[in-house]
Amino acid sequence: MVVYALLAVVILYLADFTSIYSYIIALVGLGLIYFYKKEDYLPYIFGGAIAALTLLGIMGIFLTTRVPAVAILSGSMVHDDTTEASHYTWLEQNLGYNRSYINSWPCSNGFLIGDLAIIHGQDSYEIGDVIVFDVAGETIPIIHRIIKINDDGTYMTKGDHNTALFPFEYAVRKEQIEGKIIFIIPKLGYFKVIAGGLGVR
Repeated sequence: MVVYALLAVVILYLADFTSIYSYIIALVGLGLIYFYKKEDYLPYIFGGAIAALTLLGIMGIFLTTRVPAVAILSGSMVHDDTTEASHYTWLEQNLGYNRSYINSWPCSNGFLIGDLAIIHGQDSYEIGDVIVFDVAGETIPIIHRIIKINDDGTYMTKGDHNTALFPFEYAVRKEQIEGKIIFIIPKLGYFKVIAGGLGVR
């Protein structure tokens, strides 16, 4: 039992689960399985966890990023009845972009909390790309759209649902960026949202 418990903690740690509840749930679940003598299931549980970690590692190699898949934890890229003002009107008034240009961007309809984003590292990024980037002092990465490339090569970003930029969005450096979204898998990120795993806001 102790060996299984230690293995569970190591797997959760390697998978970047930061929530203490994840560890508590895993250890309580192991205790229940052990108590009811259902140890036959343990190899499948840990085999599945190890297979998932291996898959993420392989994806990271092929997609050239350390975070190939992230769960969406906030509504900053949601498109709803406020999108007209927060997205289209804001971009037109502040940057002079028209609707057809904006609609030509990737993920033009945004995405929802609980979706799973697949990320690909790039040598460079373009206006309209939705990127995942790290910010000093923030515990989880940010997922916002590039709305302008500055003269010094840094990127200005904004969440489609947000009505303004955060201070850290005016000059995002290339070194901060983990990659851009290449596609979204709806709802598949919910298990990470619930468990407190790696996500973005």
